[in-house]
Amino acid sequence: MDEMFIRYVDREGKERKYEIEDESITTLDLSRRNIVSIDLETLSGLTRLEDLQLGNNLISTIDLTPLVNIPSLSILSLFKNDFDNIDLGQLSKCQNLKELNLGSNKFNNIDLQPISKLKNITRLRLFNNQISNLDLSGLSKNTKLEILEIENNKIETIDLGPLSGCANLTQLNLMYNSLDRLDLNPLKSCTKLKFLYLHHNRLELIDLYPLENCNDLRILRLGGNRLDRIDLTPLSACPELRRIGLAMNAIEQIDLSPLTNAKHLNAIDIAGNRLTEIDLSSLSKCRELTELYLHSDHPEENEFKEIDVSALFKCGELEDLGIGDETRVIAKSHLEKSKEIPFAIEELIDDDRITWI
Repeated sequence: MDEMFIRYVDREGKERKYEIEDESITTLDLSRRNIVSIDLETLSGLTRLEDLQLGNNLISTIDLTPLVNIPSLSILSLFKNDFDNIDLGQLSKCQNLKELNLGSNKFNNIDLQPISKLKNITRLRLFNNQISNLDLSGLSKNTKLEILEIENNKIETIDLGPLSGCANLTQLNLMYNSLDRLDLNPLKSCTKLKFLYLHHNRLELIDLYPLENCNDLRILRLGGNRLDRIDLTPLSACPELRRIGLAMNAIEQIDLSPLTNAKHLNAIDIAGNRLTEIDLSSLSKCRELTELYLHSDHPEENEFKEIDVSALFKCGELEDLGIGDETRVIAKSHLEKSKEIPFAIEELIDDDRITWI
């Protein structure tokens, strides 16, 4: 084959050439090369290229139109560059594109309408930017979308309505934004949803009832918000739930009984709230529970006077149990002679924390 070079300019303004030794390559990694600008026309001979990595560079503008000449392209990463604007319409004919990573740039707004033409897109990454407003309507016809990552931005409000058409959505990440309200109703039709990350926002209220249809939900994180109450009833329809995080809110009462059906639940974190009492009896059926945090030395903490841990003797995998030093721990006396005691309970016994009743 004739010599083939990818041409780009580095941070020192020098023109560089990256030699391609095999035109049949499927992956091209040009990350961490201090690229300021790159001529994508020079990639036109890579007709089998599937994965193009341009992350960790210094690119602020780019012409993406030459990528239409690479029909096999399925992954494009522009992660951690200097973009504050981009024309995604230039990708509209890249019909096999499945993953687009625009994370860790300088976007404060981004037009997603062109994404509607990318019928095979499964993962869209917009995390760690400066986005304050985001219109998701461009995603309403992306029925194959599985993962949407918008965490670490400055979004105060967002309409999830367009996601009602994304029936294959499995992960939605909105953590570390500034959301003060969020309507989850559009997620009713996202029955394959497994991971919902909403922690570290400003939510004062959240209605979980739309999640009743998400029978495969695995992780729900709502910690670090401003919730003063939470109704977990809808989670009784989520038997595959593995982790639930509610720490660092202002919750005053909580009913854990809806978690009875979560046979594979392994972690619950409700430390850092305003609880004064809690009934753990429903957790006796959560036999795979390994972590339960009721206290973790947050600036504001739960103030339990007494906690009955009897139900936790049936949680054979329990390894970590956070209970404040000032809380009186009690358990039924017949359990003292149990043959098998979870490690976390053994620690309480060794520390002489349990009062047998």
